[in-house]
Amino acid sequence: MLYLDSCVLIKHYIEEQGTDAVHARIEEESRQQQSVFISDVGYAEILAAFARKLRDNQLQEIERDEIQERFHDDWLFTFSNVELTIGVLTLIPDLVRKYPLRGFDAIHLASAIWLKDAMRLGKSFGPRRGILEFATSDKQLKTAASLEGLEVFDPENPR
Repeated sequence: MLYLDSCVLIKHYIEEQGTDAVHARIEEESRQQQSVFISDVGYAEILAAFARKLRDNQLQEIERDEIQERFHDDWLFTFSNVELTIGVLTLIPDLVRKYPLRGFDAIHLASAIWLKDAMRLGKSFGPRRGILEFATSDKQLKTAASLEGLEVFDPENPR
């Protein structure tokens, strides 16, 4: 199973370093009937990234509309969302004390930790059980995730 932070998820829609690795991992998870997770905050982050790229003339409006439609389809039919519940939120104070994380990064890490804990306690998130990998390319977030016991996948530096 794979948890994507927003900096990795954007690579699925916009060509940048690590895009091929992200496509391959999402396809692999799908083939193995494993879930791909993203926090609810990722929805706003991805749409804001598309809008920013349009404003910065890195995308044309028609390109933005096409990738935004793909994202909406994936959000509804491909990805599993992790809601911002009290279980996720209660993890954040400790994480931001221990690590120099930005707000949304803390939410992504807390969401992945909550997911890993839920799996450990027997909650099922699909037809198959597997190891949860946390996908990020952010150096501080990779360090924090590793120190929290998560397997890390960096598409910019795949193993």
